Amino acid sequence: IFHNPPFSSSSMTRSSHTPTQHLLTTNMASQQPTNNLVTPLLTDLYQITMAYAYWKTGQHTKKAHFELFFRKNPFGGSYTLFAGLDEVLKFLSSFRFSQDDIEYLRNTAALCHCEPAFFDDYLANLDCSEVIVHAMKEGSMVFPRVPLITVTAPLGIGNLIETTMLTLVNYPSLVATNASRMVVAARGQFWEQTAGATLPRSMTPPESPRAGALSSAKPRKSMQLSEGGPSDFTRRKPKCVEFGLRRAQGPDGGFSASKYSHVGGFHATSNVLAGKLLNLPIGGTHAHSFVMSYTSLDLVRDAKVQRVDNGEMVLLLPLVRKYQAELEWHDTNEGEMAAFIGYASSFPNSFLCLIDTYDTLQVDCA
Repeated sequence: IFHNPPFSSSSMTRSSHTPTQHLLTTNMASQQPTNNLVTPLLTDLYQITMAYAYWKTGQHTKKAHFELFFRKNPFGGSYTLFAGLDEVLKFLSSFRFSQDDIEYLRNTAALCHCEPAFFDDYLANLDCSEVIVHAMKEGSMVFPRVPLITVTAPLGIGNLIETTMLTLVNYPSLVATNASRMVVAARGQFWEQTAGATLPRSMTPPESPRAGALSSAKPRKSMQLSEGGPSDFTRRKPKCVEFGLRRAQGPDGGFSASKYSHVGGFHATSNVLAGKLLNLPIGGTHAHSFVMSYTSLDLVRDAKVQRVDNGEMVLLLPLVRKYQAELEWHDTNEGEMAAFIGYASSFPNSFLCLIDTYDTLQVDCA
């Protein structure tokens, strides 16, 4: 039985998805894993020592049934998203020990006493042609103790692929699940008055100001609604972008996180390589250092943007000052404002700024 370590406590529910069968045939051999570290040697030593014991006692060809499952949902949640199946199939379809792999194993302290035929006859000719895989559809919502993947295979090869399959499923499913939870949190309960949404009729204030009039009271920027609100309530859905590369578990963890956060519903990634190799949308803001490099509004006095309606080029700083006066918000960091103006003039159609370089709400920024 393949099993992932427990994530965290949660209730158990059965999935209604029907597994898909995958037959590993020779026409799949051209599909290589994305990461070239994913080879038959990416496993625990005891998988190979058990394979030798099976081979020595004549049990290695005995058919067995393996199940890959997990015990508890991560993050104390109620579901998990299954991910990593694509890389599992690539690994299985390309599974072959190289001659260099075999020579390395033959000379390890743990295996140097093994009979030569184990290496030269068994491992040298071993592949996954007798392996049958049934699996949930990638991206499916799955639940504890319900098999995500079942493998029917001879005992020898079944043991040799276990560890690799677990590492190819465990982390991707964790990332995809976390991404899904973030998307639900971002989209499910937020309404922005400034995003062009119409307030539900049942929630319209009795004394709303007439169109175009300015209310003396400060407008309410947002309100909380229960998920799945009134059908006449429209809203602009936020988009989640993954920025985790710089803090990921190395290049491989960063790439996997970019890939599988997309499975979980993220719109884009800041990881340019993932964008290229996986054809994902890329996006981002700018760094704190960008903001800190601007010290004066004089640096952006000539920054211009083009009007959408008539194509006229207009200075951006006077417009910023105008809105600043209308909002009556005079305590700000002018270097930060200059950085925003400079970036907005450079990317007028996709401007997204990083707003927490300086604390402009709680401290004197004059």
